[in-house]
Amino acid sequence: MDFQEYWDKSFEIYSVNKEEYSQWLVKYINIIKNCKTSVLDLGCGVGCDSILLTENGFDVIACDFSKTALGRLNRDNKNIKTLLLDISKPLPFENNSFDVVVADLSLHYFDEQTTKNIMQEIKRILTQNGILIARVNSMQDFNHGAGQGEKLEENYYFVKGYKKRFFDRNEIEKYFSIVGNVDAQETEMLRNKNSKIVWEVVAKKDK
Repeated sequence: MDFQEYWDKSFEIYSVNKEEYSQWLVKYINIIKNCKTSVLDLGCGVGCDSILLTENGFDVIACDFSKTALGRLNRDNKNIKTLLLDISKPLPFENNSFDVVVADLSLHYFDEQTTKNIMQEIKRILTQNGILIARVNSMQDFNHGAGQGEKLEENYYFVKGYKKRFFDRNEIEKYFSIVGNVDAQETEMLRNKNSKIVWEVVAKKDK
């Protein structure tokens, strides 16, 4: 089963508590409030973050490479714009298009070069002083595969059927500083009723 098929099948049965998944973003509403463009939600899944942002008055473009995920989001939230895209490919937006990009648990599936390319693309489409707000796997996330399975690269494993990257502090700086100035902290969330350790990252485009 390839990566896209895996996620299409997962989203067919995916049940998620919107409050559990989107409330992390509430603390960032104050820094998003000055956004004069649409907010781009990269790898939106079934759209918990997009829904929260829309409820707070922001115009959102919700993107994912799963037609199933976007179909579920569209079904109940027809006012949210959606776009089918693969974030590992060049993004179909002009330079300096977005003041804010959100990427929630969607940037940790790629090899080193692809991850760098994604960060370069995010930087390209951000406006001057634009911000990326993201969550990614931590190397402390032992409940969800950190340090397990087949090691493909440093902190990058084939585990539980697909490839996953887990970030330590050095890797947060290594990749997110491509976008700009980095502020990051480790925190805990629930995923499938199990504790999950993630990094919350804000990267501000600086030039």
